Amino acid sequence: MKTNSPQDIPLASARRGTIIMLWSVAGFTVNTLLLRYLSGERHGITPDVPLFFRAAIGIFIVLVFFRGRRPTRIRPVFTNKLLILRGITGLLGTAAYYWTVPTLGAGMATLICNTYVIFASLIAVLALGEKLTPARFAWLALAFIGIIFLIGPNAEVSGFKVGINEVIAIFGAILAAASVVLVRRLVADYSIGTIYLAQCIWIFLPLAFIALPKLSGLDGPEVGLLILAATAAGWGQLAMNEGYRCLSVSAGASIQMLWPVLTTIGGFLLFEETFVTLQLIGAALILASVWRVSVKK
Repeated sequence: MKTNSPQDIPLASARRGTIIMLWSVAGFTVNTLLLRYLSGERHGITPDVPLFFRAAIGIFIVLVFFRGRRPTRIRPVFTNKLLILRGITGLLGTAAYYWTVPTLGAGMATLICNTYVIFASLIAVLALGEKLTPARFAWLALAFIGIIFLIGPNAEVSGFKVGINEVIAIFGAILAAASVVLVRRLVADYSIGTIYLAQCIWIFLPLAFIALPKLSGLDGPEVGLLILAATAAGWGQLAMNEGYRCLSVSAGASIQMLWPVLTTIGGFLLFEETFVTLQLIGAALILASVWRVSVKK
């Protein structure tokens, strides 16, 4: 797939893409911090409820407001095997992220979530036949070292300790990577709206049975915050897709790296989330590796 070089992108388009991409980062960050807040002791909302709202609002946004270059189609979401698989991997990957934000903290959960770029690169080698160069292999190795540094140290115990929540977070990142590879296969035949609709619908259907009975226990402000979080997530996803259309891959990936950084800062300021020194080193290795792998064809 041909990507735009900086010389090929008009200045007005690049400026528009930068603004949209920054709004995308803001949307993802707002969604994560609201999820962390709503899951705290004051509200105690379980992850299935905001995930249900995210799917419902996402369906509404795609069907009512989103207008892409190709039409959004509903029927293939239920008949095309790859779209269904995209929906299921999206369900499990997003559910893993929503589960671990309250348990691991907004910063760590988001950093681990962003390692999907690393796993997607490996899956693309196996599934799409992409070439694994020595340089890319080195960056992937550094990323895995960063993951070990990030999830292993524990401030409360000596040595390394990996718990079930860290395993779930990594599992979610792998599923998110599978979703990305599926999207790369699907974009030739379906619009971005159709692909995103598949994710939302296949999250909405199973979560409806779990989350709907809990909605009666929500008060007005909580419903408002859940709608805001879901809208921010949907906007972040669609704005990111549009941003990459207007920017080079390197520019878009560089701006997207602000999401885990801002989320980590927000987690520290709002929820007193902290990292030990080795975890900070791991986070830096992950961010550097993810960026480098993202910008290479």
